[in-house]
Amino acid sequence: MKRRILFAGENEPLWSEFQQAASYPDGGWAAEFARTAPDAIGLLDQFDFDAVVADVNVSGLSGIELLDEVLSRQPDAQRIVLSDITDVRATIRCLGRGHHHLLKPCDTPTLLNALNTAIELEVWLPSQSVQSLISKMRRLPSPPGIYFQVLAEMRSPNASIERIAELIAQDPAITAKVLQLANSAVFGLQLKVIQPIEAVIYIGLETTRSLVLMAHTFSAFDQLQLPGFSIDALWNHCIRTARYAREIARIEDGGSDVAEQAFAAGLLHDLGKLLLAANLPEPFRQAIALAREQERPVWEGESQILGACHAELGACLLGIWGLPDPIVEAVALHHFPLRSSGRAFSPLTAVHAADFFARRTEPPSSLIEAELDSDYLATLHLADRVEVWQQQESFERV
Repeated sequence: MKRRILFAGENEPLWSEFQQAASYPDGGWAAEFARTAPDAIGLLDQFDFDAVVADVNVSGLSGIELLDEVLSRQPDAQRIVLSDITDVRATIRCLGRGHHHLLKPCDTPTLLNALNTAIELEVWLPSQSVQSLISKMRRLPSPPGIYFQVLAEMRSPNASIERIAELIAQDPAITAKVLQLANSAVFGLQLKVIQPIEAVIYIGLETTRSLVLMAHTFSAFDQLQLPGFSIDALWNHCIRTARYAREIARIEDGGSDVAEQAFAAGLLHDLGKLLLAANLPEPFRQAIALAREQERPVWEGESQILGACHAELGACLLGIWGLPDPIVEAVALHHFPLRSSGRAFSPLTAVHAADFFARRTEPPSSLIEAELDSDYLATLHLADRVEVWQQQESFERV
């Protein structure tokens, strides 16, 4: 039996494309369409829906208000909101309202993947505290234009490594960071990489995409000065965590998708620290001082002072940027993975362990670092795998 879905808004190209895909015998969805919010509410009164997809600018009500109506009338329906990255404030208001958030322009494969994920998995959603905290961010970077160009090129049936390298070469700061990583011990290459195309070939497309985001964000805060906080140290920790995470994923899962998502989440897992240092330096300093005084992990100090921690804040931004749910969840919950509803190995598992291992290889700090969550690992029947992860020779090269 096909699932029933309601579309609300004026996004006619996507609606038509989806209707064609859904009309196939194995399409899996029966679609209804409403141009205005009142029309959508009328359909909600007639039919039970498995999912509702609303444009944030639907006529009659805002898409957010329409999704509130969906929640009150059909609480079991999955709610997906579409908004434009250029409208950052509207995008922030969307977070937590829908089970998934997608950026326009959106294509049918992306939407189908989001629908299936929303139906099958309970993904992390930002709390009111996290949404309130991110609304205070005045320096909130948007992904660079080349990120979306690289993403479009990767999705093209005629994807070209040469074209992706040309796009990266247009941004000197991103090019420098990509080459820095490609030439680091993380990849252990025998030859020095001096051109973006060589870097893309050696480190892979998925890694390149994630690195473009990381490099852009770090470059945006290059001049940040905060006593006791080092951007260079954070960069090196994120690179190390990413490598550990990918190795652990390869050991446990064996699939390239999970390994690359683990690497991406490792690269981006402490993005929230940059946002806190740049936007709320004094509360961030107080959180670090409190953690040191009480001999607790920094994220606990952040939660006490700010109401949320860097992990949740960074994940909220990645949600705005439209990164895949497994990456967003891995970033959000890497300090408290037991909050996840998932009970199988995932990028979250890899990043949680990798963050711990990376800290152990770095210079000693006066701060208490979080330990591995033994209850979480036991729940996944992975407690006996920690020693295996730790003994991998590849970690020596990180």
